[in-house]
This record gives sequence, structure tokens and C-alpha cells, in this order.
Amino acid sequence: MGYMDKIMNKPGRNQPCYCGSGKKYKQCHMKIDQAAEQEKRAMADAVGFVRRDLLKFARNDEFAEDFAKALPYYWNNLYELDNAEEMSQDEALRFFDWFVFDYQPEAEDSKRLIELYYEQERENLSTAQQKVIDGWKTAPPSGAYELLAYEGQNLTLADFFSGEQFEVFEASGRGNVEIGEVILTRLVQVQDQLEFSTTAAYLPADEIGDLKERMLEKKTAVPEQSHEAFMRQNNVMIIHHALAEAKKKDRPQVARLDPNRPDKKTQKIVRNMRRLRR
Repeated sequence: MGYMDKIMNKPGRNQPCYCGSGKKYKQCHMKIDQAAEQEKRAMADAVGFVRRDLLKFARNDEFAEDFAKALPYYWNNLYELDNAEEMSQDEALRFFDWFVFDYQPEAEDSKRLIELYYEQERENLSTAQQKVIDGWKTAPPSGAYELLAYEGQNLTLADFFSGEQFEVFEASGRGNVEIGEVILTRLVQVQDQLEFSTTAAYLPADEIGDLKERMLEKKTAVPEQSHEAFMRQNNVMIIHHALAEAKKKDRPQVARLDPNRPDKKTQKIVRNMRRLRR
């Protein structure tokens, strides 16, 4: 049993401590465990804050022009500025995650939004929040990961292109993903474990197709480029592949094309209200 397992199954105050010292728990590890739990809660709060603050930062007016260029590029023109409000919540979260961490503005010597956030906002963050952004500043690009194995909320993934393996914690477990299928996500460090940076998408077995071959072929044209740099520059190809496969299967490629999307009626009401106010 690991240390955190012992904490989760800790004894009562007057029971023997789990460490085997023979002392009562309150006289041994109780204060240490309480401090560890408090730190864990503080870090969880910090992660939540940084995620929300990055999203808020990305919506600043100074990035409006980049947003207008990045949106159709990421969604292969299925979303653009005029219909951006029709993205589902999951679509918006995935897009903004890519926009913050991976999008490279065209201007010479420009920086990614995550780098700008680090420079402009870090000093305003708490110590715990600074620990989060210190790790996320160098987070890898979003990519594709094959599910190799799972046990509850713990997933064993392999980078679909490099083969590098990772142990990842995901609160919702594997969801609908089966062994051998591919999860589209970014892995970030959250305290002592890797997690998905935001809501993930996935490719079922019959929609993986020639994705690996096409990506590796493109990589051969730039053999000097690192895997990370290549993926940051080209990971939209994975999204475009998923969109094309959805079209082949006669499924709505994005939420706005789905006549049965759950929030369709709500969005229609909002648009009508806006027209009435004009």
C-alpha cells in the first residue's frame, strides 16, 4: 500500500498509526498527513484557478486578431469568427487549450499565449499557482495517444507517433475508449501525476486510418526538427483527420452541424433575443 493509500485509509486519532511505530495515530503521522492533505487541496485549487485564468487571458482584446485567424485554421473552416459562439463547451475548451499552448502568431518574434501569460501574470499569482504555471509553461504540444491499458482512473498511454509511454490519471477513466484506440489530448503535470489539460476527444479504431503514416511522412521532410517542435507546428493535422473521418461516417463534423445537439434550442433563443435588441 502506497503512502497516499495509507492517508486515504488513515486510522482514527486514537488507533495505532499505520506506520507500525506502535504510537497512536494522533501522536505520530496525523499532523504530517493533515499538512499533506491541505497542500494537496491548495494545489488542486491552484490548478483550477490557472485553467480558468488562462481561458480569461486568451479572450483579451489584444488577441482578437490571432483568434480570428486561429479558429478557422484549427477547425478546418468549420468554425470562423461569425459562428464561433456555436461551438459546444467541449469544442471551445479544446480550441482554447490549443490556442493558449500551441498557436504561434505570425508576427516575427511573437510568443505563444502561455509564454505571454507567464511573463505578464506570474508575479500576481499565489505560490501554489506559480508552481502550476512553472510546470505548464513547458507543457508538451497536444497530440495523439494510444490507450495501451487501464485500471480504473489510471491509464497507460503511448504517444501514437513516437511510442513513448505515459501513466496518466483521468478522473472519468477511459470513457468510451477501447484498447488500441487513440485519445486526442495534451498531458500536463498536476501535482505528482500527469492529467489531460482539458476535455479530450478520441479516434475509434475504424477512424485511425493512415494518420500515423501521413504524419511520419511529413516529419521526414524536416528530420532536424524535434518531435515536440514538429507536433506543435503540425498537430492540427490530427484534428483535421478526425473531422474528415467524421464526415466519411456521415456524422456531424462539429456541434453546430448537429441538428440534435442538446443546446441547439438554447442557442436559437439567444440569437433571437439578440436580434430583438437591435
